[in-house]
Amino acid sequence: MSLLSDTRKRWFLLALLWAAMLVIGITGFIKQGSAHGVDRGTFDNLYLTLQLATIDYSGSSGPMNWQLQLARFVVPILAASTILQTASVVFREEFRRYRLRYAKDHVIICGLGETGARLATAFVAAGQHVVAIEPDAAVAARSGVAEQVDHVLQGSGTDEALLRTAGIDRARRIVVCSGSDAVNVQITQVIARVSASRAKAPVRCAVQLGSANLTGLLRSADLESRGGARISYFNLHERAARALLADDGPPAVEEQAVPHLMILGLGQFGRSLVLALAQQWADAHPGVKLTPTLVDPSARGKWEALRLQHPALDDVCEPTLVDLDLEVPDPDAIDDFLALLAQDPPSWVAIAVADETTALAQAGFMHQHLAWGQVPIVVRMRTQSGLGGLLQPLPDGAPALPGVELFPFLDRTCTIATVDGGVREQLAEAVHEDYLAHLAPDAPTSSLARPWAELTDADRELSRKRVDGITADLDALGLDLVPLRRWGAPEVTLTADEVDQLAGRDHQRWFDDRTAAGWRHGEVRDDEDKRNPLLVPWEDLPDDARSFNRATADELLPMLARNGFEAARR
Repeated sequence: MSLLSDTRKRWFLLALLWAAMLVIGITGFIKQGSAHGVDRGTFDNLYLTLQLATIDYSGSSGPMNWQLQLARFVVPILAASTILQTASVVFREEFRRYRLRYAKDHVIICGLGETGARLATAFVAAGQHVVAIEPDAAVAARSGVAEQVDHVLQGSGTDEALLRTAGIDRARRIVVCSGSDAVNVQITQVIARVSASRAKAPVRCAVQLGSANLTGLLRSADLESRGGARISYFNLHERAARALLADDGPPAVEEQAVPHLMILGLGQFGRSLVLALAQQWADAHPGVKLTPTLVDPSARGKWEALRLQHPALDDVCEPTLVDLDLEVPDPDAIDDFLALLAQDPPSWVAIAVADETTALAQAGFMHQHLAWGQVPIVVRMRTQSGLGGLLQPLPDGAPALPGVELFPFLDRTCTIATVDGGVREQLAEAVHEDYLAHLAPDAPTSSLARPWAELTDADRELSRKRVDGITADLDALGLDLVPLRRWGAPEVTLTADEVDQLAGRDHQRWFDDRTAAGWRHGEVRDDEDKRNPLLVPWEDLPDDARSFNRATADELLPMLARNGFEAARR
């Protein structure tokens, strides 16, 4: 229930109580006057009733009836409540700003457009305190979240003073989604500068970028520490493509069979879907090429651009490219396309065009020319409501169009999981999985020996620090962490000396962390007394412990490759 609704209810309740007390008070004074032979007019009795609010009235000193006994206690309370309620309305803004001074571990959202408003609602629903920053008052009003979040500050996220007012030095995370890539990057730079002196753990900053290409280019920068901020970039089209494949993707096929997949629309979402399909196929069927059909008014040109950005596509995909605009089709082109559908019908269709009306029209077209309800057709729509509601099941549970499924783009991407899924977080999870894989069966019980989803945020922070250490270790060897452009084994091979250096640096980092936490060397491990026999310099470490560290270092580059990165020599 919104704060506005609660406020109105309180005013309505106060009005009812005032009406009831005025009736009771006036009735009591009328009865008192009659008992003592005092003739008062209606306004006199009303005046005396109102005097009860100040605990001072000039009525008779004779015995009071029950109405006056009740009124003289309740009316002052009502008066005080009314004053407090009025003050809460008049000074609400000041109260909220005052509370911001003490806010901590909250979420700051810069931008209340479609993405920001939905993420704000998601964080509030998860029990998080949210402070929003939005320069346009009209946008903030349309977002409908002003009464849900703790406070909405009007201004730009590029304003250092406003970020400090929002409590950036005490916030747990920041989400930047202003709607402009240039502005978002500028806000990121200000956040890095403002949080440079932050004493707490680095604030996690997720930055939305509308361009999937730009997101890819900044992936390596995603891993860099920026003062007191850990910055990650996310793109809704990329996340949406992976979400669609995870839940509504092509049905399972036999290992040797190559499905005929068709994608209509090669905008940002369509191109991201092609790339995600190719990566998924390459992982599941190495050496076998996927043969999708790609339909777009500029299918050939967009495919060539995609190949330039991702050369590995040539090793994975051999598409059929159809330059066709289904809104204004060329007669010969549409005949060729219909012949293609008849000769080699697809086994799965994704309609990835951004315009909802066009998407619905293309869904209807494909539904008419394919086997009735036998070919899954997934249609991208903004949300489940609006035009997307036309594809919702009928009241009796029957599908609106058999075989046609709705994919609500914003509903599936504007989630907490989306902003949590930055590169650093992905690698931190991979590091933890690597730790679990190398954990000895007889290892002592530890709070870390659990799946990533079950860890506390403090436990996850250890893996995040490990990722920070990985980038520093690679840097020390003259290696940069860059987006993986070729799927498969990484091109760089570490020498034995480099593996030894990585293992030694990893041990030293563990040594420093344990020592800072109060651990000391001991001949026998004792968790209660914080003693560990491995708390010695790398040179004094037993051979079996060194071998373990070296094995972990050997697995570093394959682990990075599995998560879309590789090490490149400068």
